[in-house]
Amino acid sequence: MIQLGQILFILSVLVILHELGHYVAAKIFKVRVEKFYLFMDAGFSLVKKKIGETEWGIGWLPIGGYVKLSGMIDESMDTEQMKMPAQPWEFRAKPAWQRLIIMLGGIIVNILLAVLIYAWTFSTSGQKIVSVDKIQENGLAFGEVGNKVGFLSGDKILAVDGVKYNDFKFLSMEVLFGEKVELDRNGNKVVLQLTDEEKGEIIKKEGKGFLGARNSIQNYFIDSIGKNSNGIERFDMIIGANDKKFTYVDEFLYLLKNNKTDSINLLVKRENQELSVKAKIDSTGKNGLSLSSIILTQNISIEDAVVGSILKDSEAAKSGIELNDKILEINNTKIKDYLDFKKQLSLIKPNGPLKLKVERENESLVLNSKLNKDGKIGIGFKDTRESEYLVRNKLSLGQAIPEAFRQTWNMFNYNINSFKLILRPKTGAYAQVQSPIGIARRLPDEWNWEFIWEFIALFSVGLAFMNLLPIPGLDGGHALFTIAEMITGRKLSEKAAGHVQTVGMIILLSLMALTFGKDIYQFVTEKFF
Repeated sequence: MIQLGQILFILSVLVILHELGHYVAAKIFKVRVEKFYLFMDAGFSLVKKKIGETEWGIGWLPIGGYVKLSGMIDESMDTEQMKMPAQPWEFRAKPAWQRLIIMLGGIIVNILLAVLIYAWTFSTSGQKIVSVDKIQENGLAFGEVGNKVGFLSGDKILAVDGVKYNDFKFLSMEVLFGEKVELDRNGNKVVLQLTDEEKGEIIKKEGKGFLGARNSIQNYFIDSIGKNSNGIERFDMIIGANDKKFTYVDEFLYLLKNNKTDSINLLVKRENQELSVKAKIDSTGKNGLSLSSIILTQNISIEDAVVGSILKDSEAAKSGIELNDKILEINNTKIKDYLDFKKQLSLIKPNGPLKLKVERENESLVLNSKLNKDGKIGIGFKDTRESEYLVRNKLSLGQAIPEAFRQTWNMFNYNINSFKLILRPKTGAYAQVQSPIGIARRLPDEWNWEFIWEFIALFSVGLAFMNLLPIPGLDGGHALFTIAEMITGRKLSEKAAGHVQTVGMIILLSLMALTFGKDIYQFVTEKFF
């Protein structure tokens, strides 16, 4: 419900302000506004009230909104008034330059909204950058597909198409947008050129997470292991192989991925003792340890961990555990970290009683629960520490404003590159386009105003870009015909404009049906199959 509330709030802010841009521009040029709607009122509206000449309302279908201007064929597809002679208060009676400004009013507001939010956040909480230099100080770790297309763990990305990037949040996408990726590989410069097919495989199988920081293996433990345990036990910490100690997690993962039926001596830490265990590594998973049989989990200090997720109808939910609770004790035994938490749960039989001592808003509470038949309680933890790679640059208002314009332009350019990637069929990027349903599922489970406003700024730029596309039915389509009229001096006939608008609406509704259908299908299959 929180995710639904967030997406409805975000859409409401964006739609109202976008349509307000059209409304204000129309009123400046004395064009009558017949309707102002948040969301679409196909068939009926949830709320409506006429104030003056304008009907204000909320539709039932949350896929946008509109203002209906007198003398214009728009989303309402109302062509009746177009049969009558043009009136002075009608959109069609105004000069082309005024009509163009009215059409671009929503886009202008979207851009200004993003600038305002960025300027405000940069001057208050600071400009947040995930430092590329910090995160790849020891090189980067790549997923299986990343390795397959030519990256090696330990590589450092120097530039993409000759441009050096400072913010890691966008680096993976810039790699997919670009043509040439310059790498530092053990002090040597290497250039990779990814094909559309290779980019498509990354997008489909690993997405933006195909590259990341190299994590220290000292912070990970084996949370689950398959039938072919080969002497490895749950909660072991893998620290090396064949008398050579690992530094990073990817070194162990590489061993699992690239060895078939090889017997090696794994170095493990078990109950604070280092042991050598002879094990068989089999990347196929049939006769030994493999990626599919081992689950590694990051250990988090309990001081830094809070409950970050609660499964619906789980034992945790029934016991009254809440998000952001801190688990202090299990059955009167203090726990120090996530590994300790898992170990204590493993000592309790399935369906066994469980007493939890939690800290909530600086108060201690005792909650009675139990494990389910699988020996689980149904919660996940969240690390509350701010990332060690995050840099906050606190700017003055004078510094924040030009930086906000720069960031808005960067995000606009990001949307252009994303669209270009979508138009390249071999990348399969078109399959990743999401409706509000898909976007809502990616939002956090708790209300975070900083995240929400940053998301609104990001989405606002995206909405501006989308509306600039020269597609009939969008602001960009109307603007294109108006610009053509200003250049040629010839206006598109009302009959032709009606046909063009109809085609545009068919295209837009078809695209929305596809994206909504895809996200609904994914939601249903994940929930029930």
